Amino acid sequence: MRYQPYLPRIVLFLFLIVALCVGYFTAPDYGLSWDEVAIYRHADRTLNAYQYFLHPEDYVAFDSDTHLNLYGPAHFMLSAILSRFMLILHPAWSSFTAYHFVYFLTFLFGVLSLYLLSMRWMSEGAAFGIALLFATQPLFWGNAFINPKDLPFMMFFIASLYLGLQMLDDSPKSKWWKILLAGIVLGVTTSIRSLGPMAGAFVILYGLWKFPRKTISIVPYYFFITGIITYLTWPYLWKGPVSNFMESLQIMSKFPNTGETLFNGNLYPADKLPVTYFPTLISLQLTEPMLILIAIGAVLAFWSFVKGKNREPVLLFVIWLLAPALYISLSGSTLYDNARQLLFLLPPLFIFAGIGLDSLLESIKVPLLKAALVLVIILPGVYACIQLHPYEYVYFNNLTGGVGGAFRKFDLDYSGISFKEAQEYINTNAEPGTQIVVIGGPRHVARTYARPDLKSRFTGTQDPVDLGDVGYYYVLFLTRTNADENRCLNGEVVYTVERDGGILSYIKKVTSKQKCW
Repeated sequence: MRYQPYLPRIVLFLFLIVALCVGYFTAPDYGLSWDEVAIYRHADRTLNAYQYFLHPEDYVAFDSDTHLNLYGPAHFMLSAILSRFMLILHPAWSSFTAYHFVYFLTFLFGVLSLYLLSMRWMSEGAAFGIALLFATQPLFWGNAFINPKDLPFMMFFIASLYLGLQMLDDSPKSKWWKILLAGIVLGVTTSIRSLGPMAGAFVILYGLWKFPRKTISIVPYYFFITGIITYLTWPYLWKGPVSNFMESLQIMSKFPNTGETLFNGNLYPADKLPVTYFPTLISLQLTEPMLILIAIGAVLAFWSFVKGKNREPVLLFVIWLLAPALYISLSGSTLYDNARQLLFLLPPLFIFAGIGLDSLLESIKVPLLKAALVLVIILPGVYACIQLHPYEYVYFNNLTGGVGGAFRKFDLDYSGISFKEAQEYINTNAEPGTQIVVIGGPRHVARTYARPDLKSRFTGTQDPVDLGDVGYYYVLFLTRTNADENRCLNGEVVYTVERDGGILSYIKKVTSKQKCW
């Protein structure tokens, strides 16, 4: 059977269509995550800010206590606009579902971007396989619906790098529209998170290495377009473009979180984590075939680097992942929620994995066996996504005993999306006027899904609960940072949200006569 050169991209297109359909039908299953309500308000406030564009001194920024001003709102605004359009097409959806589906569309855009970027260093078949492996990582698939900050940033970061490299590689005839497109996407990336210019820096370093004169001539236009797009899509910068951007960059690099982070069964201050925190999570939250391919590809890439044949993948690994990760780990930067803030550093590992996959595919001469290999490497991720749905992002591989083995050692549902399912149980079983107490989780998420007659309140993880003589009340726990341990020990567990032996959240029924400390 003769190999068809366009077959990988045709199959990838079909895969993206299937994934789109799966996302469409499963989007309603995902609960609201911890930060989303504030982000929706921020998006609305930002969209309304354009009436002050010519007199920005009258614009009142969003509540600074949430630090959302320091995140560029480009993707928030885009999601708000597209979600409204989705609601017109599908009025039965909630606004949350519409947002979640838009986030997922951004994820599919990133899958395509990674595929295109990967083809610089591997065959199209290997790039196709690595795109599928990327898309079927449970960590990414789950975050794709519920994470409006970290996943979109990673997707646009990949696209910025791809388009920037294309801008430098292409002929002069197509240079100007490539500069325009690369600058626009990098501007949006920067207006998602202030670390976006890193992608542009990678592009410029590559250009100075490969095409110094051409790069120097392009850089002013590239950065000018990037700056204009960033400014236009980030109203917080209007009053002081440079000072406010530098404020965002400074605070985002050491986010002010005074809480604790659960790592390997111990609680650490979020800015005093062991150096092994991020590497450990990488090794435990990616699927086993991915880890094997990374190992093979890394050996081949470094060997190629030593021989001077193809040094780009190793250099990309060093400047995209290794150097930033070392700086963040050694500088005491704040990390929490399983280092979700650093997801954008992971794509170089998929480049290594693609190089490893490419070597395996080259050694197989039968096309059907090549297809079988790609199927084998994605099956563990697909199976885990089905098994954990809609909590795919809590995935841990077998190196830690799966989700059950990670329970109480690492955070699972740190975004609180399981409160949707837990609240639905309370809605079905609670008598009118029943009170709900939320311990260690987002009360506003529980309240969003609660029956109108139910009353909810929040209490600190160390505070006593005393509602007086109300007969009974429900206590809703999130197991994030093990904040639920040793609380309301006399209460009866009536419902548990659990996957693969790991408890995400649960409900206790407590009578007025019982102590709930």
